[in-house]
Amino acid sequence: MTLRKEEIRSNNEKSVLQQIFIDEPISRIQISRNLGLNKSTVSAIYNDLKEKKLVVETGQGDSSEVGGRKPVMIKVNKDYGYTINFDLGFNHLDIMANYIEGTPFFYDRIYTVGKDIYEIVEMFKDEVRRLNATRVGLMGISVAIHGIVLNTKIQSSPFIDMQDVDLYQVLKDEFNVPVVLENEANLVAMAQRDFSKLSDKRLHNIVVFSIHKGIGAGIIIDHEIYRGEYGEAGEVGRSVYLTDFSDPTNLIKIEDFASQDAIIETIRDSLSQPSLDFAGMAKLYYKQNEQVVKAVDDFCSYLTLIIYNTAMELNPESIYISSDLVENIPELIPVLNAKYKVMSGNNLIEIFDMPGARYSSLLGGCSAITHKALAMDGMDLKFNSDLEKIL
Repeated sequence: MTLRKEEIRSNNEKSVLQQIFIDEPISRIQISRNLGLNKSTVSAIYNDLKEKKLVVETGQGDSSEVGGRKPVMIKVNKDYGYTINFDLGFNHLDIMANYIEGTPFFYDRIYTVGKDIYEIVEMFKDEVRRLNATRVGLMGISVAIHGIVLNTKIQSSPFIDMQDVDLYQVLKDEFNVPVVLENEANLVAMAQRDFSKLSDKRLHNIVVFSIHKGIGAGIIIDHEIYRGEYGEAGEVGRSVYLTDFSDPTNLIKIEDFASQDAIIETIRDSLSQPSLDFAGMAKLYYKQNEQVVKAVDDFCSYLTLIIYNTAMELNPESIYISSDLVENIPELIPVLNAKYKVMSGNNLIEIFDMPGARYSSLLGGCSAITHKALAMDGMDLKFNSDLEKIL
C-alpha cells in the first residue's frame, strides 16, 4: 500500500511539473483544474518542487471575472540545472548548453577535419569540463549521431569511424550524469515537436527531413518517435536505385547525388569555387546563375521524390524540411509543395520549412536528455528556444 501511495505521489508530481513546462507561467488553481487534483494536493506538490528549486514564482496573475485574490504564477526555474548537447557531424562537433526549460546560453562549432574518434572524444570531455567550470547543476549530456543508434549503441556511423569507442559509456563514466545517444534526424523531429509553438494537434503525426551530407527522416507517430525494430527507420537517404537492371549490385544511394552537400559540391566543381557556401550559393541563385538554378531545381526534384515515397508509406499530417540550403532559399518551399502536388495529385499534405537547421538536433537533444534526467520519458513537455540571445 505504501509503495502504491509513493507511486501515485510521484506520478502526480510529474504531472504537475509537466503542466508548468507546457503552460508556464501558470497558477496552482489552474493546474488543479487541468489535472482534476485537489487544491491541497497541488499545493503540497508545488511546495516540494519549490524546495527542490525546480520551480519559482513569477508574480501575480489576473484575478477571475468574479474578483477575488490574484493567483500566484509559477514557472520552471531555469537556474535549477542545464544540459550539454552535441552534434557529431561529418567534419564538425557542435555544442550547445541549455537551461532546464530549453533556453540556450552557449553555442560553438569545432571543426574536426583530420581528427580520429579518440581525438574527438577528448574534445567532448574538454567542452563539458569547460562549461562545468562556470556552471553548476549539469543534468545530462546528449549526442546527435549521424547514423543508426540502438539501445545506447552506435550500430552504424557512415561518416566517422567509431572504432572500438563506446561513446555512451565513456561520457557516463567520465561525468556520472545521464547520457542520451540518438539518431540526428530523430532529434530534429523532437525539436519540432517540443520547441515549436504550433498546436500539438499539428504535431502528432509528422515527418521531418534533415538534409545535409546525408538525408534522414525523423518520424513521429502518435506524438512519439518511431525508430523501427533495429533503429533504422527514417534512413531515407540510403534508399537505392538501380542504374543497370542486368547488374543488381550496381546500386546508388539517393543521398549520394540528392543531399545538399552533393548539390553544393556539384556547383563548386562546375564554377571552380571550392569555398562556396550556402549563403553564396543563394546569392547566385537569386542572380539566376544558370548552373546554380539547374542544380537547385534538380535538388528539389530529388527531394520531392523522397518526400512523395515517404508520404505514401506513412501518410503524415505534415512534413518539415530542416536544411541549410532551403533556409537560405526559402522560396524553395513553395516549389517543393508545387512539385509534390503534381506528383501526388493532391495537396492534402503540406511541406513547411523548419528554421534553425544548424541548431535543431541540439535542441532535440536538450529535450531528450531533459526528459531522461527528470524521469519524464513519454510525457509531453514544451521548451523555450530563444536563439537570438546567443547568436
